[in-house]
Amino acid sequence: MKKETKIRNTAFLSGVTLSAALALACAPAAAADPTPVNVSYQVTIHGIPLQLAEDAGWWADAGLKPGNMTSFVAGAQQVAAVPSKTWDIGLMGGPPSLLGASRFGLQTVLILIDDSRANGVVARESEYDAIKADPVKALKGKQYLAPANSTSDYAAQACFAQLGLKPGDLQPVNIAPGAIVDAFKGSDIPVGAIWYPHFARMEKNGGKLLCDGKSAGVLVTGNMVVRKEYLEQNMETVARFTAMMLRGMKVMATDRKTTLEAMQKFYDKGGVSLSPEEMEGEVDTRDYWDLAKQLEVFDRSKGESYLDKESTNLAQFFNKAGVIPKVLDPKAYINPAVLEYINSHPKLKAFAEGEPGAL
Repeated sequence: MKKETKIRNTAFLSGVTLSAALALACAPAAAADPTPVNVSYQVTIHGIPLQLAEDAGWWADAGLKPGNMTSFVAGAQQVAAVPSKTWDIGLMGGPPSLLGASRFGLQTVLILIDDSRANGVVARESEYDAIKADPVKALKGKQYLAPANSTSDYAAQACFAQLGLKPGDLQPVNIAPGAIVDAFKGSDIPVGAIWYPHFARMEKNGGKLLCDGKSAGVLVTGNMVVRKEYLEQNMETVARFTAMMLRGMKVMATDRKTTLEAMQKFYDKGGVSLSPEEMEGEVDTRDYWDLAKQLEVFDRSKGESYLDKESTNLAQFFNKAGVIPKVLDPKAYINPAVLEYINSHPKLKAFAEGEPGAL
């Protein structure tokens, strides 16, 4: 009897063990803890996708959560903070992204916004017709207002060249962005170069838009950059964050109401004050590229990409101005790997393109 009982008990224990194992195998896997992402940004339109993501719950959908979120007043300060490793992904303008690439190998993996139409040259309305009729006669030897070594000055040079003026035909007067409207009102300088919303304010004070970066044939962008070491070690995380940003950019391109609501929240938190009209102008003067367009401008299958060429042109301008020490080979910092990763993973691609559901 004792022997039989022992055998039965052993069989019972084996059955319990097997049942437990089967139950464990069939149970749904526990969701992984969301991955924190350390991000630097400025309180500009480039950061609106962050607010859209917060409002819509996309961080959780992407398996991510905000880590150290650091706001900077300018791109130079963002770049200066790179060695501290307080941030891994940065949202910044084209010039600081070039500086960061030159100094620390920052990788540009996404174009946040095409700012080309948001950088313009404004002429005095009283002189506009004369300038359009004979730009060289009207402007040669004159001064122009512009923040030194800025994307607006870069766009202005292209505008002047398109009008038939040569380098040196106009003399720059360095002016802070916030002071350019008053300087335009209080002087007889015929033209000024600045970004939106400042040029819209100049138009309200006796000015008329003469040219913008896009019409002059140059590209001005806001970029998403990643520390090279972090990208190499965290491709999946960067790809998920990038997909989230692309999703936000699609909303900005298609849903004005939601975009403006997010913009108001984002600017209010950051202490930026724009009128409702100026916020609409912020949206209207930018272009937003979806995944297909991003892949197109990063594409090197036929040689140098469109973005390679435009980034080199911008780098040459800022190198000549002394902002960056040298012009790098764009292959060293214009990096299509993240976009290609998203494009090759169907769920990630669907998320980036705004389809419902979590990753």
